[in-house]
Amino acid sequence: MENFIKGRLLIVGGGTMGEAILAGILSSGKLDPSQVIVVEPNYDKELLLRERYGVEVASEIGYRNFNADDVCLFAVKPQVAYKVLEGLAPRFEGTLFVSIAIGVTIADYYKVLDASIPVVRVMPNMPISIGEGMSLISCAPNVSEAQKDIATQIFSAAGLVEHIPEAWQSAGATISGSGPAYFSYVIDALIDAGKDAGLPAELSKRLAAQTVIGVSRLLLETSRSPREIMQATASPGGITEAALETLDAEGVHDSIVQAFAASIERAAQLEANFES
Repeated sequence: MENFIKGRLLIVGGGTMGEAILAGILSSGKLDPSQVIVVEPNYDKELLLRERYGVEVASEIGYRNFNADDVCLFAVKPQVAYKVLEGLAPRFEGTLFVSIAIGVTIADYYKVLDASIPVVRVMPNMPISIGEGMSLISCAPNVSEAQKDIATQIFSAAGLVEHIPEAWQSAGATISGSGPAYFSYVIDALIDAGKDAGLPAELSKRLAAQTVIGVSRLLLETSRSPREIMQATASPGGITEAALETLDAEGVHDSIVQAFAASIERAAQLEANFES
């Protein structure tokens, strides 16, 4: 299979998401490990990545330069993005720059990067680590169709991809990026409820998790809406109707909407604090 990146893939940050994306790309067979360089300052993680994937791992970028055949995947925490990027920027010449740092805008990157650098902003989520990710991609105007395709292939190797306007990134990230925590929150509550009713915790976990999978497929593969599924499940006077009435009485729906708003507000704070 032909490699979709002609030159090298530089991954800056070998943490959970950086490693998950690396694993997805290599398992797709579209990139050879010899093309990959990972910059990871944590020594133990450096050794693990080198042994597990057979790629080059270094604690710093050194004096290497990267050109238009290369791709940089920027996978660092937003709080340190500005400082790390200052050291990287002089090393790029036409290099496709792909970032997964939440709350850092394309305009923010151009405060440090040269205007000629094509920038792609992506929000993947945690299930990318098992090939079931959902990644939201937004591109600067100077990103070519070929470069968009490269970015798409990086993330579609481990899940689904949606191309969206950058203005939708924070809202989208709150649903798909934070979503695994929301659904895990509900499953955790169901596990506790099951235990209180005498069910083994592992059984409750399997029941809840498989049900989430089933409902998700119903929504994705049929024309049914969430409310239609609720109505079809809740027989008048039945157990599901009693449960839904309790959730409404406790304001759970409104609480989730408020949680969404809090997440959007935090994303705005991160964007505002990029240089600091």
